[in-house]
Amino acid sequence: MYNNFGTYLRQIMKDKKVTNKELAEWITDNYRKISKEAIAKYKDGSRTPPPDLISIIAEYFNINEQFFFDGNGLMKIKTIPLIGIASCGVPSQSYDDIIEYIPVPDKFARDGVYAVTAEGDSMLPRIAHGDIVMCDKDAPCENGNIVHYTTNDGDSGLKKFMLQDGVVTLYPLNTDGFTPIMVKEDELRCARAIKIISDL
Repeated sequence: MYNNFGTYLRQIMKDKKVTNKELAEWITDNYRKISKEAIAKYKDGSRTPPPDLISIIAEYFNINEQFFFDGNGLMKIKTIPLIGIASCGVPSQSYDDIIEYIPVPDKFARDGVYAVTAEGDSMLPRIAHGDIVMCDKDAPCENGNIVHYTTNDGDSGLKKFMLQDGVVTLYPLNTDGFTPIMVKEDELRCARAIKIISDL
């Protein structure tokens, strides 16, 4: 069915200016480990991807899997609320008002999912200033997850979540000038980051 997968993958990666390394890193960060060399083999047709990987790659580009069959896959558009800016630096006051609705892949358009715009550099290299971060307030937050947090004092931001003995430590990924924040577990709310969109 996907005999033309490599052709269409090359086409969309060229159109979107996405490198093998960028695609491989996103899949590794969000789903499972894959190398840029494997992406290259899928592009040149020397290897055929499994169906679940085709779905993952279609998700990355926000297209229907049908695209990789005949080049005519349609965008699967639904929307979620963009509620404001989330600090990737010094904690800032939280935002609760909806600024606008943004298009997302169909699978993410559900209750409890919203988006924030990252501001600052503390989450580099994973999250850059200006990235859109989709968050799910109903998803469990586990150690190592990136979360959008809001404290009882109203401070808000994006950090890596670590819980131990009733205390949450919120770590920056970029340690150059940024330090962890410690908050009691019952003094903050967290929504797990589920997708990062660098260019809507």
